[in-house]
Amino acid sequence: MFDWLRTRALSTALGLAVLVGAACGPPALYLALTARNDDQPVEPVQPDTRAGVVGDFASLFVAGWLRGDDLAFFNPVLGAGESGVLVERVAPVRTEERGPGLFDVVVAADVVEFVSGSEEQFRPVGLRFYAVGVSVDDGGDMVVLGLPAMVTAPDVATAGQALVSDMRRATAPDMALPAETLNGFFAAYLTGVGDVRLFTSPDSIVGAVGPAPFGRAEVFELGWTAVPGIDDPSIRLARVTVDADSPSGSQRLEYSIVMAQRDERWEVSQVLHSPVIVRKGDAE
Repeated sequence: MFDWLRTRALSTALGLAVLVGAACGPPALYLALTARNDDQPVEPVQPDTRAGVVGDFASLFVAGWLRGDDLAFFNPVLGAGESGVLVERVAPVRTEERGPGLFDVVVAADVVEFVSGSEEQFRPVGLRFYAVGVSVDDGGDMVVLGLPAMVTAPDVATAGQALVSDMRRATAPDMALPAETLNGFFAAYLTGVGDVRLFTSPDSIVGAVGPAPFGRAEVFELGWTAVPGIDDPSIRLARVTVDADSPSGSQRLEYSIVMAQRDERWEVSQVLHSPVIVRKGDAE
């Protein structure tokens, strides 16, 4: 029994290392599976966080500009204005360095518009996109280079695709066994009906979402494949869409699940935090 647990834990850990490598491309896959040689120390790579800070700075600026706030903090020569909209939230969606210390930032703003003479007075507009130029000096101080420009939405990224692309209805005969496990698992995981541990592997640390956010959860579509780099048919990577209902409405959710087979029964081993993606060049 202990040997089985040790083997399963090792397989799961190795599987997750390969999943991380598959998501990030061949170099990351190599690093995930290669032990470090202490005789050849690797210089740590310091991440460049400036782009992220610039994006946040531009987002604050756009939010203040839309509200009609004083803009002196962002650029002393810019005056406040009245936009007629309320800002729900803002976020940078693209930050591009176009020269030393010069950045172009596209900010998405979720806005609500004031409607004069209307009974409701406010109506949701949805997302609007604004381009902002930001300059950063050697000391890290930032200034916006002018007022925002409204632009079209950035293109949707096409650099990757889900590793599991063949999705079938969970009621398909060849999906009966994993679907049975997954339906029971998601009922416990999302609605609190049943015990999650009845549907997970002994080495799994997955627990239910609490408090339970839904009253019903049922698997809608399911697809699965072998874990890249693991020649073990008893470990599979599943992509699952789940229909979940609550008193406030319905949602369709998507999960990536590592499943393990034991005693002719499929069990949930891991719930991954994001889909496993294959980059375009690696998929060819």
